[in-house]
Amino acid sequence: MKLGFLLLAAGLAGCATATVDLKYAPAVAAEPLRLARVPRLFLSEIEDRSLGFSYAGVGATVSARLAGPLLDSARDAVRLELSRLGIPLAESREKSDAVLRAFVTAANATVEASFSPSVKSTFAMGFQLRTPAGDQIWSNEIVGHGVQRVAVPGFPGDGVNLAMNAALADTMLKLRRAFEDDGVLERVFRGLGPAAVAIEPARAPVEAALPVSDIEQLPSASPVRPRAHAIVIGIERYREGLPKADFAARDAKLAAEYFKRVLGVPAENLALLIDDRATNVDFQKYFERWLPNRVKEGDEVFVYFSGHGSPNPAKGDAYLVPYDGDPTYIEQTGYSVKRMYEHLAKLPAKRVVVAMDSCFSGAGGRSVIAKGARPLVSLQSAEVPPNITVLSASAGDQISNSYQEKGHGLFTYYFLKGLKDKGADFKAVYGYLKPEVSRIAREQYNADQDPQWRQGK
Repeated sequence: MKLGFLLLAAGLAGCATATVDLKYAPAVAAEPLRLARVPRLFLSEIEDRSLGFSYAGVGATVSARLAGPLLDSARDAVRLELSRLGIPLAESREKSDAVLRAFVTAANATVEASFSPSVKSTFAMGFQLRTPAGDQIWSNEIVGHGVQRVAVPGFPGDGVNLAMNAALADTMLKLRRAFEDDGVLERVFRGLGPAAVAIEPARAPVEAALPVSDIEQLPSASPVRPRAHAIVIGIERYREGLPKADFAARDAKLAAEYFKRVLGVPAENLALLIDDRATNVDFQKYFERWLPNRVKEGDEVFVYFSGHGSPNPAKGDAYLVPYDGDPTYIEQTGYSVKRMYEHLAKLPAKRVVVAMDSCFSGAGGRSVIAKGARPLVSLQSAEVPPNITVLSASAGDQISNSYQEKGHGLFTYYFLKGLKDKGADFKAVYGYLKPEVSRIAREQYNADQDPQWRQGK
């Protein structure tokens, strides 16, 4: 696929035109997956769920809807990778063991502004594997990244082409790993629909095995509610060398399953953002474009965040820390809680529920602060708008603890346990989790952690 577009260079009299020939060309041979039985997959038409291909250069931004070429390349890449994995494709849904749906969710390239710039690119795809009858077996969003240095500053030339192809190749590599690590294809022959898919413990090759807790035995699936939407975010590892937010990624993946099963959120209405998929730009994209484009009058919206929070020491307001956030420049790199509330309040939804397993005191736990700054004793809480309910892990001057023996955040463990036992009654869920979280924090950590319930008037 060739994408022709103008790349405008600031400070130059003319302009340069780069052509991107997006084609998956694996550099190394691949061994087929070792499976006792190999399923025949039917690859349905690939959809475009992106905001279009975008290019950002020095002093210029070019964006265009290029769904046709992008989808052609994505389809060819997926077909080739399935062939490399040794997975045969069926001619029709009826003749298949499972149906694989795929969506292009992002495609972009950005040129850094420096004397010796490089192009950073992203190519993301969502995947759903279902039985021929339509029961979901597995879903995931996979994000590939590519980087290529620009030979001549101001003229990206082949840099954009090479970076975009590297991002596509990275996406296909991660698809292979997902099939291998998640045991996806084995589920096809176990007849696993939504009510029977188990979440496997997160894998950490160089770390001790994580404990398996009772909440990983998933609840039975509730009826799908097409008018329910969710954004689920878990950031465990940060780009700027911040401390890990223990279990945050694992918690988010499990929360996503609970939202689908207990709250009935359809897989296509749920955005799961993990680690480097949860950048500042991703926060803006999903809260400020993705949700408003989907939510209609009377719908329901659920938000879950697990990761670091940070205060602004100058003003005392709270920020969620994205993957690329830096507490030293929190106003520029963080995503303020107030901003999130403002955009959620604009939605025509009849109900919005936000659950945050983070804290904003800067005193430790799931909170960070600029080096040299003092933790806050008092944090200004952003006003909760009408129709929004917020369950937070702790009070403003407290920290949010991890529950090491369970392998989850302390708040998240009891939040999901409450959903499992109480269903979608969030008041009952809060009534259950608050005393349990406070008790465990005192008994095991000699600390105060009192979850909060705030509801807009």
